Amino acid sequence: MTGPRSGPDPPATAVDEGGAAVIGTLPRMKRRGILLIAGVVVAALLAVGVLTFPLPYVVLQPGPTVDTLGSRDGKEVITVTGTPASVSAGQLRLTTIQVRSDISFSQAFSSWFNGDDAVAPRDVVYPPGQTTKEVQQVNTEAFQTSESSAVVVAKKKVGHPFEVAIDLDKIGGPSAGLMFTLGIIDKATPEDLTGGKIIAGTGTIDDAGTVGKIGGIPQKLVGAKHDGAQIFLVPEGNCDEALKNAVPGLPMAKVATIDDALTALKTFTSGGTPAPC
Repeated sequence: MTGPRSGPDPPATAVDEGGAAVIGTLPRMKRRGILLIAGVVVAALLAVGVLTFPLPYVVLQPGPTVDTLGSRDGKEVITVTGTPASVSAGQLRLTTIQVRSDISFSQAFSSWFNGDDAVAPRDVVYPPGQTTKEVQQVNTEAFQTSESSAVVVAKKKVGHPFEVAIDLDKIGGPSAGLMFTLGIIDKATPEDLTGGKIIAGTGTIDDAGTVGKIGGIPQKLVGAKHDGAQIFLVPEGNCDEALKNAVPGLPMAKVATIDDALTALKTFTSGGTPAPC
């Protein structure tokens, strides 16, 4: 058993293997200062790691829009043969989003406060168990299906057989179906569906002409407005989300079918107001 120790604490001395003093005798306050500095350095290093370490999130951003009546990279987006191809004064623009993956904390933080972007769990775009390549393949197939359905629906509306070729790379998913359908109809008929206006929109299309819900509507609205759209065709299933993310100066028309879309264009180009979301 030992009793309490009397007198001051002994000095703290650190010695290297050669016996030379490394720190020497340090006052208690000085030791605390060194520990504080060391803690700050470690915290800074950890912060850098956190800021740059990839997170399981993606950033959704407004992507480019494409005029289905025009050309891209020197090639016509839609080509019709076997029937006279018309030329319209306006535009029918499909809309897209860009997905940034493998984002860091600092990138996510920046996008969180950018009103045009959205931060979403990575699983929303890349389902668990699927590689990036597999997801891209699924999107490519969905894009091709949308093209096929667009041709089927457009031919029904035009009322006579003709051939269609769509040439557009680096875009995936089914959401361009509606705008492809409108573009084909416009090119294969004498009527100018645009009335000289810039029309943008989105939505899937099936062989029956039904317009389906899509993702990324807030970013697509921003991209459309940026490229001069004067009205946006919104799938009926996206109207609630679109209204919450409305872009000033960009009216929205609700469409559930290809007939709704054609009616909306006719109403808008003649100076009326299409059925809104």
